[in-house]
Amino acid sequence: MATGRGRSKALAVVPPTGSDIVVHSAELVQRWIQHLRSEYGASTASTYAAGLRKFQAWLLEGGISLAAVAPTDVRAFRDDMKAAGMQPKTVSTWLTAVRRFFAWLIEEGAPIANPGTDVRGPRGGSRSHKRDELTHGEVLRLFEACGEDRRDRAVFALMAYCALRSVEITRADYSDLAVRDGRQILWVHGKGAEGADVYVVLPAAAELHLADWLAERGDVAGPLFVSRSRSNTGGRLSGRSLRRIWLTRKRTAGIAGKAKTIHSLRHSAITAAIRGGGEPMAVQAMARHKSFDTTLGYYHELARTERPAEDLIRYGGAGEAGQRVLEGF
Repeated sequence: MATGRGRSKALAVVPPTGSDIVVHSAELVQRWIQHLRSEYGASTASTYAAGLRKFQAWLLEGGISLAAVAPTDVRAFRDDMKAAGMQPKTVSTWLTAVRRFFAWLIEEGAPIANPGTDVRGPRGGSRSHKRDELTHGEVLRLFEACGEDRRDRAVFALMAYCALRSVEITRADYSDLAVRDGRQILWVHGKGAEGADVYVVLPAAAELHLADWLAERGDVAGPLFVSRSRSNTGGRLSGRSLRRIWLTRKRTAGIAGKAKTIHSLRHSAITAAIRGGGEPMAVQAMARHKSFDTTLGYYHELARTERPAEDLIRYGGAGEAGQRVLEGF
């Protein structure tokens, strides 16, 4: 299985030590921002960069080095930002930037723990999900929008049927495909993982779309999804290219709304599995959630709107008849 994909070559050869983080912190931050741009795009990279620089300024004021940051420091940063009047959503975004920066350092080989892992964001920041799920019709129109492009259909099939993240699509290799108990599976190289260490099971629809693409791609080693750009033809499909593909197909499919992003495909897969009767543990395995609470959050959110307690309320003591009387007021 492939390991270490997406790493900066210099850091992959010599993992950063605690002293490296202190001496070369500015360089490491810049490399992380470049990594973000390759994975997420300029806008998201700028947002997270602003959050990390805010954290850096806070550390400098307190005389704390990046290598010495502890969970108590991250909590103090959060509380100070709240006390300064920052919006909960902004503080949550900055905390995410801190967590992702340290997660990247660890992925590069730094012998440290992530000080932001167990630090919760402020309450009241935003909706439970920032991305809306797609309707069933929108998912089908997205496939239709791909036309004869087998690669794009296969990409969206893995995201919509197996809940793959963008980074998991771009990291996938042909060698990650396998068969287990008569089922086609794909080993997944997830966030913060050193290699493809968990797998998803392909349902029939996803397997058919992937088979169409493999017939065109051929039985050769290398990335599962290749680029067609002039500068990277035949190379690994990048996160930036994947986002461009999504935006193009989204417009063609007539999918409207800024909250409907490429991550909505993953969100849609998880909610569709739950609506289809998926058991919590099985859904957690498919979604590859490290915390079971994250999976349960999807169940709670769906139950809140599809089976709300409010619908059980009756007044008047006469069942439906009493309810009709009250509805006349």
